[in-house]
Amino acid sequence: MRYFVATAIITTLAGCGGSHPPSAHSTAVPQRFTLPVEVLRPAPAPVLAHASGLIESQTRTVIAAQILGRIRQVHAAIGQTVQPGQTLITLDSQQLDAATAQAEASRLEAASALDETTALLSSARAQLQIAQSTESRLRQLFSRQSLSAQEMDEAAARLAQAQSQLAAAQARKSQVQSRLQQTEQALASARTQRTHTVLTAPFAGIVTGKQAQPGAIALPGAPLLTLERSGALRATLNVEESQASSLRLGLPLTLLLDGSAPVPSRITEIVPALDPASRTLIVRAALPQSPGLRSGQFVRGEWTTGQRETLSLPASAVRESGQIQLVFVLDNGLAHSRMVTLGPILAGRREILSGLSAGDKVVSSLPPALNDGALVEAK
Repeated sequence: MRYFVATAIITTLAGCGGSHPPSAHSTAVPQRFTLPVEVLRPAPAPVLAHASGLIESQTRTVIAAQILGRIRQVHAAIGQTVQPGQTLITLDSQQLDAATAQAEASRLEAASALDETTALLSSARAQLQIAQSTESRLRQLFSRQSLSAQEMDEAAARLAQAQSQLAAAQARKSQVQSRLQQTEQALASARTQRTHTVLTAPFAGIVTGKQAQPGAIALPGAPLLTLERSGALRATLNVEESQASSLRLGLPLTLLLDGSAPVPSRITEIVPALDPASRTLIVRAALPQSPGLRSGQFVRGEWTTGQRETLSLPASAVRESGQIQLVFVLDNGLAHSRMVTLGPILAGRREILSGLSAGDKVVSSLPPALNDGALVEAK
């Protein structure tokens, strides 16, 4: 009877075969991995301050007219690269041309009058010499009583008249010389005004703004074009008042731009006054030349203000799913997932904000197949 039962059991088990799933009471074998494991230990980390701002040109100028005039032609467009001395805007010059021609005519007239007065002055000097010689000879005759008093008086009168004519000629020449000087100054001013009808680029740069239109009236000082120097850029950051005490000229900082590698720089300028509305301080840092940088681009800056003790782990130790951040902690050879809160990636590592403690053993490189409860042997 017992033999029959055993045979039946064996037959039944053989009939079940391997094609059927295991029973609910069977135990699954855990996965086994050999993985790198890191023991978390406190380490010094920099305390960073942050500020945001914009990239701007170090040299930016507004092209404006110095005289009132109608715009005849605009030779530059937004985005155009210009060279020093290149013509940007031409104003109408008809009135200034006429004023220059009139000033030139006045100068020529004064120069001609100066020639005439110079000739008259020479003649007056000659007449004076004759009168002086005549008066001297007659005075000798008068001393020997060979000449009457009336004749002597007439000679003295002719001498006085010659002296008066010379003085008048000298005064006339001075007047004409003064007039000539005035006309030359007027001509120089007219020519200078004429040069103001052509507006040129003061340096090599890029046109970033344009308000001028042909036919419009250019007012003195009113912006017509905006020009920025090529390649000379800087970052302008707005630093909160609470962080102002950590700033100094020459302080190293890192500039972060979207789509670009971090750029090392230094503070080159600190505006001493706070903005009363935003309570921020303006700080500027130089930027190297780069074809990818543009004026007006958003930039963030960070710098070190001190050190603190922190825990961190490799970025490769984190598994992220949406907003959930998981790491695997090794406990008695078993990997257990744990939700954590981490900071941003810095030099390939992430600061642990919560969820882990010093001494925890963390799997530092996660394979995709690693699951909760897997057996892990540390490398």
